Amino acid sequence: MLDRYTITLKPDELALVLGVEVPDLYEPQYNAAPTKSLPTITSSESDKISFFSWGLMAQWSNNRTMSPKFFNLPMDSVINKASYRKKLATHRCVIPMDGFYLWKQVAKKQQVPHYFFYPDKKVFSVAGLWEEGEDGVHSFIMITRPSNSQISDFQEDMPAIMDASSTRRWLESNDQEELQELLNLESKEEFISHTVGPKIRDIEGNDVSFLKPAPPADQHGNYTLFT
Repeated sequence: MLDRYTITLKPDELALVLGVEVPDLYEPQYNAAPTKSLPTITSSESDKISFFSWGLMAQWSNNRTMSPKFFNLPMDSVINKASYRKKLATHRCVIPMDGFYLWKQVAKKQQVPHYFFYPDKKVFSVAGLWEEGEDGVHSFIMITRPSNSQISDFQEDMPAIMDASSTRRWLESNDQEELQELLNLESKEEFISHTVGPKIRDIEGNDVSFLKPAPPADQHGNYTLFT
C-alpha cells in the first residue's frame, strides 16, 4: 500500500510548474497521509488546485479500521468494476507529488522506511478518483498499478504515476479505452531512494526533516543492518 507521500514546492513554484491556481490554503506537505486534506486537480476544474480528503470518506465512516482499500484503488478494480468505471467517466483527478515513502520488510517484525523521488526532484502526478459525500465532504482515492522492478522488492503495487502528457490526457479525455490505457503506461525514469527516520509513522507530523537520509531503522527506531 501507499500511505505517505510529499509535495514540497512553495505555492508560487507549484503554480508555475503545474500551470494552475494555487489557493492560499496550500502549504508544503512532507508527510501527506490518509484523512488529511490534500491538493488535487480534477477533470472538471483542471485549472486550479482543490483540497480533498485522502480516503473515500463515505465508506470510511462506516468502518473502524483504516484499511488500504479506502485510500488505494488497484487499477484492475477501476477497469473491471462498474461503480468505478462510472466514476472514471466523470470523477477523475490527479494528485501532485514529488516523492513517496515505502516500507521495506526486512524481518518478520521489522520494516524500514525509504523515500523515493526523481533525480531532479521534479513534480509528477498520480491518477485518482474523487467523490462527494452526503455531508458535502470531497475525498479522493489513489489508483495503484502492479509494481515495476524497482518497487517490487518493497511491495506488489505502486502509484499509477503519469508524466505531463499523460496527466493532461487523463484530465481531458472522454474516451474510456484511452483512460484505461493511460493507467497501464509506465514511466521509464527510475527513482532515487534513501532510508529515512521512522517518525513518518506520526500522521500529524509535517516538517522537512522527514525527508532527510537517516541510518536504516525499523518502525520502532531500532537500528538495523538490513535495507
